[in-house]
Amino acid sequence: MPERGEYVLVASHSLMTVEARRLSIEFNRMRIAYAATQLPSHIAKCRLIIDVRGQNLAPSALLEVSTALENVCTLEFRQS
Repeated sequence: MPERGEYVLVASHSLMTVEARRLSIEFNRMRIAYAATQLPSHIAKCRLIIDVRGQNLAPSALLEVSTALENVCTLEFRQS
């Protein structure tokens, strides 16, 4: 969405364990940081969509990921 100064990234990661969530958070933080160095300056906001379809996740697991990434992107979870 260049007209909104936004770019979109999609991830399909397992978030079933504490370690999986940690790795996903770390990967996505690095991915967002790298993208910022490659895009024109007027495209500065990231919207990250994490596809978690098929995973039975507790709300606390989603909150953990959301909280960890809230300062670097707008986050959406694709659950169905």
